[in-house]
Amino acid sequence: MNCFVSNSYHLCRDLFFMRRIGLYLLYLIEKLRYWKTVSFAGFTVMFADRQSSIVLEKGQKKIRFNSSRLSNLLGISQPCIVVARYGGKIRIGQGTGMSGSTVYSMESIEIGEGVLIGVSCKIIDNDFHPLRCELREPYNSSAIKKRPVKIGDGCFIGAGSIILKGTVLGNNCVVGAGSVVSGVWPDNSIIAGNPAKLIGENLPQ
Repeated sequence: MNCFVSNSYHLCRDLFFMRRIGLYLLYLIEKLRYWKTVSFAGFTVMFADRQSSIVLEKGQKKIRFNSSRLSNLLGISQPCIVVARYGGKIRIGQGTGMSGSTVYSMESIEIGEGVLIGVSCKIIDNDFHPLRCELREPYNSSAIKKRPVKIGDGCFIGAGSIILKGTVLGNNCVVGAGSVVSGVWPDNSIIAGNPAKLIGENLPQ
């Protein structure tokens, strides 16, 4: 029995190690493929299933994913995670940057150009799970509520903010740190709080 447990442990450890090497090699290949479009600091998780898509727009300014611990001095506790599943679509504009944040789509998430997304933000166009308990097991993605999210050019989203399904931010909006945002906000809105409320305008001085 001890021998069996030992052999199983070593086999699992070896398989896990080989899988990590394979994933890292794939990461390096994708990093080289996108080097003109995207700057990766640390290991970023990016995945779209066959029904879904992730589009990283090319332009003069690179998209930046900060995932290493010291790539943002506020402190990064997770890598950037960009995932589209069950028909979700994600589009990220040139010059946009994020640090240790999650973008998860099952419908549609559009992020404009030059958007800054602070540490530990979550941008989601769905409820992640069905609200009713009896619909959660077995998992049924069609029972999950979804609405598109759109973030305009030049927005700034403060650290720890959550952008919920159905949110529309106009151009040059500012979201205060730790805010929980839903609804439609016009250009130049400054919003903050849980739930987020309009607290000012981001106008040229």
